[in-house]
Amino acid sequence: MTTASTLIDRVIQQLLSGTVEERNKLASGIDSDDTVVTLNYPLGSLRDASVFEIDSEIFYTWSANSSNKTVEVDRAYGGTTAASHSVGAIVTVNPRFPRSQVLLALNSELQDLSSPVNGLFQMKTVDLAYNGSDRMVNLTGVTSISEVYDVRYRYLNDDYPIVRDVRFLRNMPTADFPSGFALAFDTGVRSGTIRVLYKAPFGSFTNEATTITSVGIGAELEDLLVLGAQIRMMAGREIKRNFTESQGDTRRADEVPPGATTNSMLGLQRLRLQRIVAESARWARQYPTRSRK
Repeated sequence: MTTASTLIDRVIQQLLSGTVEERNKLASGIDSDDTVVTLNYPLGSLRDASVFEIDSEIFYTWSANSSNKTVEVDRAYGGTTAASHSVGAIVTVNPRFPRSQVLLALNSELQDLSSPVNGLFQMKTVDLAYNGSDRMVNLTGVTSISEVYDVRYRYLNDDYPIVRDVRFLRNMPTADFPSGFALAFDTGVRSGTIRVLYKAPFGSFTNEATTITSVGIGAELEDLLVLGAQIRMMAGREIKRNFTESQGDTRRADEVPPGATTNSMLGLQRLRLQRIVAESARWARQYPTRSRK
C-alpha cells in the first residue's frame, strides 16, 4: 500500500533530477532527547551552523568534531518533531527539500484538491439506526462533510429504497446533535437502518507511515499529489535570490536568469490543471449531480 513516505520519495527524487545530496549514516541509535550524534563516515560539509535530516526530523549543528565524527545538535529544528532514530539511519546533510516540508505540502495539496472549485472529494457512508418518529437525526460519527449525496433505508436485505424529501443541516446545537450535522425528514420514513452516502474532504497525512487510503484517495490521484507538492516546494525558491542584502554568484544571472525557477513550474502547473480536470470529470461521471426531491 502506498504511504506518505512513498510520495515524499517521489517528490524529492523528481525535484533533485539526479542530483545526489551529501549523506552519512548513524553509527549508533539515538533517543528523542539525545543531543550528541555519532556518524559512521567523515563529516564532510557537516560543520557548525549546518543542518541535517534523519527521517523527518531536522537537526541544527552547534558544533562538529571531525576527529571522532560526532556533532552536538539542537533537536526538532524548523518545527519538526524530535524522535528516536535507529542505527544505520540515513543522514542527509543540508537537504534541499526536507521531508517534513514535503509532508506539509502534500497535506496542503489534499486540502486544495478538496475545494468545490476542483471537484474532487472522497465518498463515505454512515449507517444510522432510525426510530421512525424523530423528524431530525444526528449524523453519528461524521466529522467533516461537503454534502449529502444519497440517503436510503433498509427495507429488506436486498432492497434499499431512496429516501426523498430529506434535507442536510449544518451547525446544529451539539447538545442535541453531537456531530453538529443532522438530517431532516420532511415526509415519513419507516423505522430501521438509514444509510447515508456523503461527499467529504480528503483527510491529512499524520506521518510518513499514513496510507493514501486512510486519507481517502486512490492510486489514480498519486501523481496529482506529487505534482502539487512539487509546485509548492518550488514556489518559494526565487525569494532568497531576490534578497537585496546579499550578492549571489556573479555568473548566475546569465546562466539561470531571474524567473527561471518560476517559469520551470509552468509545465507542472499546466499538467496539474489537466489532471484535476480529468479526475473531476471522472468523479462527476461516477457520482453525477442529483436531486433528492
